[in-house]
Amino acid sequence: SIFSCFPGPWGRCMGDECGPGGIQTRAVWCAHVEGWTTLPTNCKQLERPDNQQSCFRVCDWHKELYDWQIGSWNQCRPVLSRSHEKPLECLRGEEGIQTRDITCIQKSNGVPAEDVICEYFEPKPRQEQACLIPCRQDCIVAEFAPWSECSKTCGNGLQHRTRHVVAPPQFGGSACPNLTEFQICQSSPCAAEESLYSLNVGPWSACSVPHSRQIRQARKRGKNKDKEKDREKAVRDPEAHELIKKKRNRNRQNRQENKYWDIQIGYQTRQVTCTHRNGKTAALSFCKQDKLPITFQSCVITKECQVSEWSEWTPCSKTCFDMTTPKGNRTRSRTIRQLPIGSESECPQLEETEQCVSQGDGVAPCITYGWRTTEWTECRVDPLLSQQDKRRGNQTALCGGGVQTREMYCVQANENLLSYLNTLKEKEASRPVDRRLCTGPLPSTSQLCHIPCPTECETSAWSAWGPCTYESCDDPQAKKGFKLRKRRITNEPTGGTGNCPHLLEAIPCEEPSCYDWRIVRLEECIPDNEKPCGPGTQVPVVICINSDGEEVDRQLCRDAIYPIPVVCEAPCPKDCVLSMWSAWSSCSHTCSGKTTEGKQMRARSILAYAGEGGIQCPNISALQETRSCNEHSCTVYHWQTGPWGQCIEDTSVSAFNSSASWNGEATCSVGMQTRKVICVRVNVGQVGPKKCPESLRPETVRPCLLPCRKDCIVTPFSDWTMCPSSCQEGGVTVKKQSRHRVIIQLPANGGRECPDSLFEEKECEASPVCYSYRWKTHKWRRCQLVPWYVRQDSPGAHETCGPGLQARAITCRRQDGGQADVSECLKYSGPLPSLTQTCQIPCQDDCQFTNWSKFSSCNGNCGGVRTRKRTLVGKSIQKN
Repeated sequence: SIFSCFPGPWGRCMGDECGPGGIQTRAVWCAHVEGWTTLPTNCKQLERPDNQQSCFRVCDWHKELYDWQIGSWNQCRPVLSRSHEKPLECLRGEEGIQTRDITCIQKSNGVPAEDVICEYFEPKPRQEQACLIPCRQDCIVAEFAPWSECSKTCGNGLQHRTRHVVAPPQFGGSACPNLTEFQICQSSPCAAEESLYSLNVGPWSACSVPHSRQIRQARKRGKNKDKEKDREKAVRDPEAHELIKKKRNRNRQNRQENKYWDIQIGYQTRQVTCTHRNGKTAALSFCKQDKLPITFQSCVITKECQVSEWSEWTPCSKTCFDMTTPKGNRTRSRTIRQLPIGSESECPQLEETEQCVSQGDGVAPCITYGWRTTEWTECRVDPLLSQQDKRRGNQTALCGGGVQTREMYCVQANENLLSYLNTLKEKEASRPVDRRLCTGPLPSTSQLCHIPCPTECETSAWSAWGPCTYESCDDPQAKKGFKLRKRRITNEPTGGTGNCPHLLEAIPCEEPSCYDWRIVRLEECIPDNEKPCGPGTQVPVVICINSDGEEVDRQLCRDAIYPIPVVCEAPCPKDCVLSMWSAWSSCSHTCSGKTTEGKQMRARSILAYAGEGGIQCPNISALQETRSCNEHSCTVYHWQTGPWGQCIEDTSVSAFNSSASWNGEATCSVGMQTRKVICVRVNVGQVGPKKCPESLRPETVRPCLLPCRKDCIVTPFSDWTMCPSSCQEGGVTVKKQSRHRVIIQLPANGGRECPDSLFEEKECEASPVCYSYRWKTHKWRRCQLVPWYVRQDSPGAHETCGPGLQARAITCRRQDGGQADVSECLKYSGPLPSLTQTCQIPCQDDCQFTNWSKFSSCNGNCGGVRTRKRTLVGKSIQKN
C-alpha cells in the first residue's frame, strides 16, 4: 500500500485519580510513501495503531512510595568489532562495555513498577558505561627443579621433580601446565630374600558390641580411677570438687536429652598375615616392616533412622464446597525417634499431604467474590487533548469525543440480594476486600463518551401577514384588531443556554374580523356566451377560516365579503399563447410608511405568436405586473421573553415523581420557575403591554421538577490489612496496617458531601524476633578402648592404654539459650557436628617418641650409610 499509518509520541498520563486507571493519547496520522499527509480514510483501519491506552498517573506523593533500584555493574564484556581484520597485538587492553540493572520498585515490598513513575521525579540512571578489559595474561611457570631421589633403595621406584608458578593466569589467559612430573627409576637389584615374603592386610570386620561383662569391668575400672582422682582433688581443693560434681550432673542430664542418637562404641578387627611366595603363611617376622598395620580399632555401631507412627490427618484446609476448586489439602506428620548414626541412608519424609473434599449436608458453600464498580464520572474532553490544546484556556466550552472513568473494587458476592444499595445488609456486602480474592475478568475502568456541541436556534422565514382579527374573537372589543405573522423553529438549540427569538409579530389594524373566506383554487375558465374560446370567467373555490387560519363552518363567514369571479381568457386555436405568470418577487420593503412603499412584481413570456384571425400578443409592458405589498404600518410589536429563572421549591404543591434514597429521605419535589415578559416595538424598544395582543402573551410562571438530591455514598471500611504473623528476621521493623473505603456515588444537587477520610492506617504491634538455632556441643566423653580380650594377644598392647574412640553429646539451642527440638537445628543450622573422634590414652610405661625425620643423604659414593632419627623426651637416639 502507498499509504501507511504513523503514530506520534504518547502524551502525558491524565486522569482524575492518582495511580492506575489514567488515560494517555497520541496522534495517529496517515501519510503517503512520499511523505505528505493525507486523509485517515486512505489508510487501512485494521492497521491503524491505537491512539489511546491506559496508564499509571503519577502524583507528587508517589515520590515517597517509589524509587530506582540500582544494581552493581556486570562484568566488562568486549565490544564486538565490525571489521574482520586480524586483531593487533594487545598492548593497553581491549575496549569493552558493562551494564547494570536499574528497576523502578515500590519501596515497601520491592515489587517492580513502570519506569515512567520513577522518571517523573528523577531521570533514569545510565545503564551502560565504557570499560577497559586488560590484556589476557597466560600462566608463567619456572623451570623444573632437579629430579628427587628414587623412592626405593633397590628395584624399580619413582622419582619426581616440581616447578612453581611465577605468574598465575589472568583475564582469560591459558591455564597453568602440570607442576609435577614423575618417572621410573632403577636402583641396584634387591636381595633375593627381600622379595620372598609379602604382607597381606584383610578387610575390617563388622562393628561388634563388646560383651556386657567386659563393659561393666571397664566402666568399673574407669569409675574407680575417676573417684580416686576426685578424692585427691577434693582433699586439695573443696571448691573444685563442688564444680566437678555440678558438671558431672549436667553431663548426665545432657545424655538424657540426647534421645535422638544413642551412640554405642564397639570394635572391629582384621587379619594381617605374612605370606611366602609359594602361598604358605609364615611368621610375621619374615615380613620386614617398620610398623605393622593395626589389627583392631574402635568403631561406632551403625543405627538406622527411626521415626514414630503417622499422626492423625489434620482437618481439610477447605471447609466449604464449590464446583470450581472442590478439593483442599490435609496433612499428617511423624517425628524422629532415632537419627541415623554411621548410616548413609537418610530419614524418610516427616510430612505427608493429600487432597481432600469437604462435601455433604453440613458443608456450606464457599464464599465467592466479584468485582463492583463505582458510577462513571462525568464525560470529560480535556484528558484527551494535547498540551497545546490545553493552552486555549477555557475548558468549560469543550465538546465532542471525551472519556469517563470509574473505579473498581472487590467485594464478597451474594446472589440473594435483590437490589443494589437498598438495605444495610447490602451495605455490608459491598465492603471492599483484598483485590486478589477476585479472580474473574476485570471490568473496564474507562470508556469513550460524547459531549454534544451546542447548536444555535434556527427559524423559518416569516409567513405573510394574516387578516385583521380581533385580539380575542370570544370577546371582540370596539374596532381594535391585529394582523399577525409567524415563523417556526427549524432547528432546536442543543447543549447551549441561548433562547430562540420571538416567533410572533403583530401590527395594529382597523375593522378586524374573526372569520374570512380563503380562495383555495380557481375553477376552469368558462368563455362567455357559450363560445368555445375568448373572454370568460373563473369561479373561485373558497373555505371559511378563523383568525388562526383553521377551516371552520361556512356559516361563520356569513358577514364576510364573498370573493367575486375572476375574469379570464380561454385561448382560441390561432390566438397568441402566453406562459403562466411567475411567482411574485420578494417585497421591496418590509413595511409601508410615509416615504416607503412595498412593491413586488411577476412576469410571463410569449410561447407562440397569433395566427391569421387570432388575438394578437400583448405589448411587452403587458407581460409584467406590479402590486403593492407589506402595506401594513412599520409599527410592529412583539412579546419578548427573558430566560427562565432558577427552579425554586414550592412547598404548597405536593411532591411530584418523588423518590427516596437509601436512608429514606425524600430527594425530589416540584418547584416553580418565572421569567420576564415585555412588549417590544421593533427598532424602538420596550413599550406598554397594551400595545401587544394580551391573548398571545407568553406565560411567565411554569412548574418545574427539582433535580433529585444525591447524597455521597461510600462503602464501609474494608477490614484492616494483616500485620506480619510470623517473626521478623534481623532487626524488628514496625509495619503498618491500613483499611480503605470507596466512593460509589458522588454528591449532587446539594446532597450530603463525602467524608474527608477514605484511607486509614495504624501501626502494627511489634512482631517477635525470629529465633536462631545452633548446635551446642558438649564435652567429649571418656576415650573408649577396644576390649582387652580382643587386643591382649597383640604385641605391645596394654590393657589400660592405647588408641580408642570417644563420643560427645550434641543439643539444639535457641538464641536465648533455651532447649529446642533437634528438627529446628537440622532445618536452620546446617549439617550435624561430628559425634565421635579418635582418641589416645597414653601408656605410662611406654616410651613416647616424636615422628621419624627424613633420611640423610648417603655418606659414600660407592656404598654407604644414611640415617634418620626421632626424639625420646629430652634424649636422641639414632637408628641405622
